[in-house]
Amino acid sequence: MTNIMKRILSSILFLLVCCSIINAAPASNDQTLNKSVENLKSNQVRYENQLRQVQASLDETKRQVNGLKNQNASLTHELDSVKARCSQLETTQTADKNELTGRIADTDKTVSSNQTALKNRTTWGIIITVLLLAFLATLAAIAHSMRKRIKSGSSSIDEVRKAQDALQTAQTKMQEESVKLDNKLIELAEKQISAAPQQVTGSGEVDHSLAMKVADEIVRIELNMSRMDPSIKGYKQLGKAVQRIKDNFKANGYDIIDMLGQPYNEGMKVIASLVTDESLKPGQQIITGITKPQINYNGKMIQTAQITVSQNL
Repeated sequence: MTNIMKRILSSILFLLVCCSIINAAPASNDQTLNKSVENLKSNQVRYENQLRQVQASLDETKRQVNGLKNQNASLTHELDSVKARCSQLETTQTADKNELTGRIADTDKTVSSNQTALKNRTTWGIIITVLLLAFLATLAAIAHSMRKRIKSGSSSIDEVRKAQDALQTAQTKMQEESVKLDNKLIELAEKQISAAPQQVTGSGEVDHSLAMKVADEIVRIELNMSRMDPSIKGYKQLGKAVQRIKDNFKANGYDIIDMLGQPYNEGMKVIASLVTDESLKPGQQIITGITKPQINYNGKMIQTAQITVSQNL
């Protein structure tokens, strides 16, 4: 556009020079000069029109350039805003990731600690059970000795009754202590189940180890309760606690199959130990003991029951 303007200005100067020459020329060439002047004027008008068009085009170009500058400034501002948001999002994601990693680590530590505590509690439960069995065996030996003494006439009826009362009192005391310990064990198990979410193994499957250990303890407690007098102190409270934790199990997809006292048949998917009991009806088979219960998770068996079957065949 600058070259066109230079050409137009040069033409205008040329016309001015020609006009000066014409004014200085002789009168005899008036007609020729008039034609030249007319042509020059016509060219001048045409060039002036072209100059105005070029100026208008130049103004429009400037306006477009200013509009593009404004758009560029707006886009730059939006880009800076997006960059700031991305930076803020990255910072937030990093903080969330670090927090989540910390929570997972804390949960792993809690689960590990709870599992260790439950193992220790289970060990103590086994020891207590063994002690109770040993105590009951001692009571049975004493009772047997007392029966022998009665037969030999070396003891009076009053002495026998006193001994029986003492044995009954000691047995009741032991059962009350057992109920207390089992109540504490149930309380600990409930806290662990509520505090520790389901863990996933490396293969992506749910880790059922904690649930299985708690279920084993529940069945042991139920078996002990079946041999106790319901009037024992704490018996009803223990029964409610057992039912509560079983309901909690169901809410989390676990189902402990109740087999104690149920008839046995060879088609059951269990590991059975058979013992003879002549007090049963001929041909009768009853499940009288459960070492490990059958556990289903979302309808699928994850632990096979280990049971004791009393029979009279």
